Amino acid sequence: MISAVLFDLDETLIRRGPAIRAFVADQYARFAEKLDGIDAGTYADTFLRLEDQGRVAKDVFYPTFVAALNIRGVDADTLLEDYRSRYPSFATLSPGARETVAAVRADGLLTGVITNGNERVQKAKLAATGLHDLLDIIVVSEAVGMQKPEPTIFALTTSNLGVARDAALYVGDSPQVDIIGAASAGMQTAWLRNGAAWPSGLPHKADADIDRLPEVLHFPGR
Repeated sequence: MISAVLFDLDETLIRRGPAIRAFVADQYARFAEKLDGIDAGTYADTFLRLEDQGRVAKDVFYPTFVAALNIRGVDADTLLEDYRSRYPSFATLSPGARETVAAVRADGLLTGVITNGNERVQKAKLAATGLHDLLDIIVVSEAVGMQKPEPTIFALTTSNLGVARDAALYVGDSPQVDIIGAASAGMQTAWLRNGAAWPSGLPHKADADIDRLPEVLHFPGR
């Protein structure tokens, strides 16, 4: 039986793509006069290419970004602080995210998030979307010194919740980072496909493939 349902954050509970694109346009508009004539399209395209869908930590990304565009009117630290303070307000919930987490709690199960990233930013996203108060635990890689897909971050979370790993279900969109990682820790897993195919050559470790978050509510044993 499942006693806890834990979720990935970006591209699972939150639609990261629309949020980051909206933020980049907003950041450009506010700093345009200091960007040495760089146009909005170049700023956005370079940002999205270099940050690699969030895989590059922003404290590493921004110095690289500033250097790539030869920005002289504003420094990397200023843009980084702007990102950390303003980006969370752009967070957009995935369809059915709030309803799914609320329904899991209403059934008496524990809920939580395990996410890679900056603790301040990730927790601010959860607060901005109203998900924070629906969660029993929030584990952010920066805060615990380990990150997905390391099995240890999943094991730490279930231990802190006081549940057996095989009684916890993890829901995420990344086959390698979320599903393989959680399965390696002994958790049950549900892969949110988001229209993608499972990578060829990667062992399929998901106990269920889902297209919409509310399908979690029908997971066997929940």
